[in-house]
Amino acid sequence: MGTKFGVFAKRSAAGGAIALVLSALSPAPASAAKLPYAGCVAVTKQEYDSAKKQHMLRTRYTEYVRTGLLGRRQYWYCR
Repeated sequence: MGTKFGVFAKRSAAGGAIALVLSALSPAPASAAKLPYAGCVAVTKQEYDSAKKQHMLRTRYTEYVRTGLLGRRQYWYCR
């Protein structure tokens, strides 16, 4: 029985090592986007584009902010 347990222990250790490597390399979830600064709320791209078209991306007290890389943009309305 000692040999069967030894083989099982080696396989489970290898599986655990593979799981650890894969979990370390996985990308962060998209919902974990950080706020540009306090007082910002997420908005849709359509709302951002509408404000851009009306030249209202930045007003006296508020602004719209676009963060993230191309293809993974986040849009924010900040006060």
